[in-house]
Amino acid sequence: MLDQTRAPIYETLRSYIAGKTYPFHTPGHKAGRFAPPELVDLWGQPLFDYDLPAMTATDNLLHPTHCVQEAQELAAELFGAAATFYTGGGATTAIAAMILAAVPPGGTILLPRNVHRSVASALVLSGARPKFLQHDVLPQSGALSVTGETVAAALAEGPVSAVLLTRPSYYGLARELDDVVAACRQHNVPLLIDEAHGPHLNFLPPGSAPTSAMRSGASLAAQSCHKTLGSLVGTAQLHVGHNSPVSAAQVRDAFNLLQTTSPSYLQLVSMDVNRRFMASEGAALFAQAVADAAELAAQINALPGLRVLDPADDPRLAGHRRDPLRMVINVAGAGWTGYDAELLLRNEYQMEDELADWFNIALVLSPRDDADAKARLLAGLKQISANPRAPESSSIAEAGHLLQPAVPPLLMTPRDAALGPKQAVPLDESIGRVCAESIMFYPPGIPLLMPGEVVTGEILEVCHSLLAGGAHCYASDPTLGTVRVVGGA
Repeated sequence: MLDQTRAPIYETLRSYIAGKTYPFHTPGHKAGRFAPPELVDLWGQPLFDYDLPAMTATDNLLHPTHCVQEAQELAAELFGAAATFYTGGGATTAIAAMILAAVPPGGTILLPRNVHRSVASALVLSGARPKFLQHDVLPQSGALSVTGETVAAALAEGPVSAVLLTRPSYYGLARELDDVVAACRQHNVPLLIDEAHGPHLNFLPPGSAPTSAMRSGASLAAQSCHKTLGSLVGTAQLHVGHNSPVSAAQVRDAFNLLQTTSPSYLQLVSMDVNRRFMASEGAALFAQAVADAAELAAQINALPGLRVLDPADDPRLAGHRRDPLRMVINVAGAGWTGYDAELLLRNEYQMEDELADWFNIALVLSPRDDADAKARLLAGLKQISANPRAPESSSIAEAGHLLQPAVPPLLMTPRDAALGPKQAVPLDESIGRVCAESIMFYPPGIPLLMPGEVVTGEILEVCHSLLAGGAHCYASDPTLGTVRVVGGA
């Protein structure tokens, strides 16, 4: 057992600052002396004191030997991992590192379609070849989890380097991983988990939420600490599981291809101190937060036309569990869309949600959420409930094939397609060409096209329908007047 009351990075920096060593080294602001005065006034002197570089006294994130190494060891113990690596580049960097570590160039990785765009970027960096697993998508609650049976069947079809799953989903849903872990271990294939929205699962009361990836036996798991814990934006960590086929050394080597040699020690200190805070108070704070969330959900469910997402209410969600702090509120029973509810809450009640779609708004709850804000939320929801509208139908919201059409054929690796010659062509002239970029719409954010895939007529129809319905496109040309395909000079 390590001493979880310590915060080695914070302690080291505090001691260095107390020694009053003059910085004839970077950064150029020289502990705020050369910083714009308004920034010192805005952020305060301590921020500039602690904004130190990697050096002998403060350790090195790429090859740590003292305080950073100790902090990562403490994090590994707390989160149930064999090793943990910190990054200030978000889960995007952690996801890329675990794919680089687990999948050789040209190797096959099994994954569902509901992956973050960072996964597509990692495929380009790694040279891996994706093979997509089948899963359902519900308009009311997004992509469903892949079953162990589906993973086992795909693993039996041929050589696979790794399996990657996203859990929990943006709607807070996840299956338990036991059957998937068993299938991967039977084939000695590492299981990688994009757990960007789940670092807090480690601290929730047993049985109240999906089990965390590390506690479930995953090989690697990437977590965005800033999303549901208390560290600064951009902070993330990558865990290596006990008995992982991918070693900590492999992960470190992959990380060091991606990490900056000038990490932000403000981010590192925030992760270090937050880990200590979670070790001492995390379980109690999150237990209270879950109890508060249950009370809030009961108050919302009492409002006519409104319902908090609960897998027990929908047989299609059988086998899924919900993160109790990811509150998805369906307003369709009151005839409202999530978009309209979002505007009302933003403009009249001064609050911002995490997500809105045709049916829902989704909120991220945390320990110590402001009581007055919850009161305003309930007031806004009562206004929605008391002012029902004629139900607004949407072909986008109801048509599953629009949310997840058939996966198009893959003719090239994402790396070859994205990094090779490309040209922009009108969307309607792209049929049969190989796409050289990722194209996705929000909601639901699942890629319609990834680099290396063939543009099909079905995909074009879906794009036209989504554009006509007002969905937001993420592509080099958000209007999709053109799309980038492989070819050209």
